[in-house]
Amino acid sequence: MKIIILGKKNMAGTVPAIRIKGMSQVRYNFEWDKDIRFFAYEPENQKEIDDIFRTQGKLYRSMFFSVFMDEKPVAVSAGAEDRPRTKPRKKAKSQPVEEPVMTA
Repeated sequence: MKIIILGKKNMAGTVPAIRIKGMSQVRYNFEWDKDIRFFAYEPENQKEIDDIFRTQGKLYRSMFFSVFMDEKPVAVSAGAEDRPRTKPRKKAKSQPVEEPVMTA
């Protein structure tokens, strides 16, 4: 998972990194990622994520952040492909009535 800066593009490779200051005054180095084409930072823990997103709209009024989830497939548990698929249930058939119900 990476945090990316929305709206900042690297025109012709001029800026290799942007340093963002969090609300706790810790600086985070967002580096240009060629694969996803955004400035990205990979946080180490939830505290860093909260600190970066708290700056949005306070310290940096025109800078917005988002999360980029890796496109790696989720690991499937062993034997999940070998399990038979369940068939959908059939509708219950209505039973025929021998005598009509008398109305009052």
